[in-house]
Amino acid sequence: MATAPQQETELFTESHWSPEGHGRITALCQGAFAGVPALRSVSHYSNGIIDFVVRRGDCPPLSSLVTVGGEDIANEALPGSRLLLCTQDLGALMRPLGTGELMRVVVANAHGGLWGGRVKTGEYLSAHTDTEGGMPAVDEAMNTLVSAIRTQVHHLPDELPGGLTDTLEPLPEDKGRLRIDFGTAAAEHDGPSEMRLRALWGAHVNTLDLQYAAYYRDWKLVCAGDVFESPELGPRFLETSVRSRRTSYRDLAQSLRGHLARLTDALRLVVPPPADRLVLDVQEGAVYVIWLSPRDYVLGVTLDQRQVTHAENRLHRLADAVGGVMRTARH
Repeated sequence: MATAPQQETELFTESHWSPEGHGRITALCQGAFAGVPALRSVSHYSNGIIDFVVRRGDCPPLSSLVTVGGEDIANEALPGSRLLLCTQDLGALMRPLGTGELMRVVVANAHGGLWGGRVKTGEYLSAHTDTEGGMPAVDEAMNTLVSAIRTQVHHLPDELPGGLTDTLEPLPEDKGRLRIDFGTAAAEHDGPSEMRLRALWGAHVNTLDLQYAAYYRDWKLVCAGDVFESPELGPRFLETSVRSRRTSYRDLAQSLRGHLARLTDALRLVVPPPADRLVLDVQEGAVYVIWLSPRDYVLGVTLDQRQVTHAENRLHRLADAVGGVMRTARH
């Protein structure tokens, strides 16, 4: 099989970082650009401090908004540094869920986006793309890079950021015991009916990948449904009860509005906002947000790390269906 050609890159290092002493990490980051023209730059941080930036060759300045002392390394790393601060706060917010540490964050739209990830405690990477439609390729490349540094440099197990990318398994005939609750926004006269929403949740929420989904309209809950009470998911609730997990996901959804403002500030340095996709990938699964409009969104959850990519694809199908029902209801 042919090897992807090496992309020409520029390396900017801080004085404390020695490419000779840390050559394997530097080389792996440079190698991540091969075959990924959408990848603009990768930044490496130790304990919150920037170590180096690898940037695709001949890149124009990010934006006139990025002016940190005229230094290439500071300018290029600024979006990732802001994302890292958001990630630390979001990680603390999600820790009580009992699904492990936050290890990957993606905030993106059709124009590009930001990626942030934890290699191990104290070591982080960020990346961004300003190429339209380029985020999926960048996401995949960065997930592979994190796994390579963990396994080849630190000799740690692969935590499967992004999950497995093999063929999507067919849903089981029995999708699980669905419980669906309706919020205050469900009664709005021009919204989709409860019966139609129940049918959509029954078709998409399941025990294999997407185990929880909620729809918020104008930042208010319309409905939330899950299969947490299904027997096959019982082992996932040994330390955290089903009831407290449901409450935690609602609390997370309500807190997103404040975090979104900071995430948008970071995204704006790379591409015009708003975001239409957010991924919070923890060690045991992930939380996703897909915006239907700036104030309407669908939130989804998987508890299975292997299914992170598949569950997000399932949520996109649900979000498309909800958007279609909304348009029909308004007409």
